[in-house]
Amino acid sequence: MDREKAKQLLELCRPGHEGDRLDPALAEAIIDLETDPELEAWFDEQQLVDARISDQFQSIQAPAGLKDTILAGMHLHAANKVTREAVDTAQNATPFPVQGRMRSRRIASWVGIAAGVGIAALFLLAFALLYLPRETPTSAFTQAEIPPVIQFLSDEIDTLNPSKFDKRDPNPENLRRFLASNQSPAPQSLPAMLKDVPTIGCLTFQFEGARLSMICFKNGAVYHLVTAEKASFPGEISKVPQIFELQDKAFRLWTEGKQIKILTIHGSKNDFPEII
Repeated sequence: MDREKAKQLLELCRPGHEGDRLDPALAEAIIDLETDPELEAWFDEQQLVDARISDQFQSIQAPAGLKDTILAGMHLHAANKVTREAVDTAQNATPFPVQGRMRSRRIASWVGIAAGVGIAALFLLAFALLYLPRETPTSAFTQAEIPPVIQFLSDEIDTLNPSKFDKRDPNPENLRRFLASNQSPAPQSLPAMLKDVPTIGCLTFQFEGARLSMICFKNGAVYHLVTAEKASFPGEISKVPQIFELQDKAFRLWTEGKQIKILTIHGSKNDFPEII
């Protein structure tokens, strides 16, 4: 299948919905995804973008008092209908000029239409905000819900010393090759925001039987990119990217192909560039 055609079909896959991949209409595109590394890298990045957009929609909260506003609109519409019927009855029984009766009816009709449109809009908003499937915002985690690996990395970063680096090099590609040659997880791809950022060095950790690699980047701010293999990583990781804040650091955790990645910076979640 042509790669562009495959991309169009794969865009139908929603982040975190593995069942989408079982759709017979996507079968050929899924086969290409599993055999085309470039297509797989594009798909993983596309999933991250879709998940980030979903996160933004999921964080929308229904306005306070929305239910009362909808009910008030319904009562207003009902009252207007009764008033309009009363006016029509009175006009039919009173020798008002025809032109006056028609003007009154037009005004009443426009009031009814406006009320109806307003109520319809409120109902649509209420349905979207209250009844569409929602997930807990990924950034709203309590201290107890922070994964152990995040706490572990936070402690390691606090005590990080250049003397601990397994290799120092300003070129990220050299560090990736070094990690791979030492059977350590090497990121198959770098986040777009880091591709042209010089590196400081890399090192590896052992965490609950899993091997973690870290590449440190510096471009004014310091970024730490941690990579692990899914097969050896302890516990399940959500398909939807998650953001955690711990002490003076923010962490973004996501899956990419057969790897798990964690990007951390000093600061808050608001310090993460949008392009990640």
